[in-house]
Amino acid sequence: MVYSPNEYDIFIGIDVDQKSFSFTVKNHDTMNNSHKIPADPENLYQHIRNRYNNKRVICAYEVGVTGYYLHDYLTSKDIRCLMVPPPSIPKASNDRTKNNRLDSERISQHLKNGDMLPIRVPDYDCRELRQLLRSREEYVNMRKVTKQRIKSLLLFAHLHTLLKDTTQYWSYLHIKRLKELPCSPATRQRLDLLLKDLEYARNQTLIILKELKTFSEQNASLKRNIHYLRSIPGIGFITAITILANIGDIEQLRNPRELAAFTGLVPSEYSTGERISRGRITHLGNSILRSLLVEAAWANISKDARLRQFYDRIRAKHHPQVGVRKAIVAVARKLTLIIYRVLKEQREYITNI
Repeated sequence: MVYSPNEYDIFIGIDVDQKSFSFTVKNHDTMNNSHKIPADPENLYQHIRNRYNNKRVICAYEVGVTGYYLHDYLTSKDIRCLMVPPPSIPKASNDRTKNNRLDSERISQHLKNGDMLPIRVPDYDCRELRQLLRSREEYVNMRKVTKQRIKSLLLFAHLHTLLKDTTQYWSYLHIKRLKELPCSPATRQRLDLLLKDLEYARNQTLIILKELKTFSEQNASLKRNIHYLRSIPGIGFITAITILANIGDIEQLRNPRELAAFTGLVPSEYSTGERISRGRITHLGNSILRSLLVEAAWANISKDARLRQFYDRIRAKHHPQVGVRKAIVAVARKLTLIIYRVLKEQREYITNI
């Protein structure tokens, strides 16, 4: 993913919109040409071919809702195209002007300077896996929201007193009691609709789970890596497949620390001179993956003696009110190092009982 500006003659920064491409073209001299064309990759390719056919061209645009289509098209035409996350594009603190042309000019300038930090564009299988996981996450969230709405309705209608335990698991028996609760016609109708929403979200979650398992069975590499990850105590199928979907190509991981930074489980730092000051974790990356790793950490310390000892040691160093939280986050970060080794070395994890 690293590139050298000296390897290219033309630098094109693109601001991708639903209806148009605004792009700025720079070279190593003073060229600074801005254009706006309809949002069709073929139009952009023809412009590059007609004007810079004998030049070495590199393009870049921000990651956004338009996806990977422009990147894939330009790459298929042997034009290198980088995708960059918006937060990684430097911006002056006193910059108060924003439009598509200026955005494209800023991208092309940083591309020319060589300080662009592109993302790793996932391959086709990884994109498909991410779409399935995203669908599952949406329906899981729908289930959570629907349960909260049902609880709110029961509290508002003062029906929660008719249930023995409103905090119990949403079992078949609990759902049956909700369907039989005596209430007013309007409340009954709303409650029934919410229960149908809950049932729909549950069914969709099960369907997508089956799709995920079928997808992983059909991909030999994915199946093998899931097996290695599940050898780590606390990591199940969903956690394993979420890890692999977010990592993408394992070969592109450069060191163990990178995975921890990618999940946001490393401390933020505000050090200067001789003074070293570290704060809370950065919370960068996928929040769902981070929460899954923390859950895996809780399950792990009850089965793996080494990580249990590590957890106890970290907890003992801090005040009881924060010790548990800091210790479990430290275990989650330790898990990222184990995950890195297991995937890189293609082996099962040996638990220390």
